[in-house]
Amino acid sequence: MAIPEAALLLAGFVLAHAAWSVSDAPELLVSLAIVERSGQREVMRFEANTQEEAIAQGKAKMATPSADVDVWAFAREGLFDEKGGKVDVISVDIGAKGSAQRVTLVQRFEPYGKRHHFRLLGDPEVVIDGHIQDSAKVKDLLASIRRGISQHSKVAPLWDSWHNP
Repeated sequence: MAIPEAALLLAGFVLAHAAWSVSDAPELLVSLAIVERSGQREVMRFEANTQEEAIAQGKAKMATPSADVDVWAFAREGLFDEKGGKVDVISVDIGAKGSAQRVTLVQRFEPYGKRHHFRLLGDPEVVIDGHIQDSAKVKDLLASIRRGISQHSKVAPLWDSWHNP
């Protein structure tokens, strides 16, 4: 089963919310998930002594969401190994009832603390079952993610400007 449109829209919204949360703050993102049940959304935050513990708690919770959860998205901040260095990323895992497919969005960014401005670096990459997808092959999926981003009233007017501050 492919990831349903509702899950992709939610993932875009969660990516937008995570980006908004770190856009003007020097601290790390508090890992969060939004679950949707019968069209109603609920936010869950995962706080712990370390970022690693918070992420582990969130991943464990989202590995077996309650049976009434239709779709969910889990966001956290981390570092991505790239060309011998590290780049800051927001990762969003996407899930849906009845789907075993593992889909993650990876959005590179420059944190606020580096130069007192926040900047998105490129478009989100889509990872399906552990493999980074060619953006041309997932353009429809990315379009749905973008529609989800546009549903976030605070972020929609900022998203494009964050690519070119």
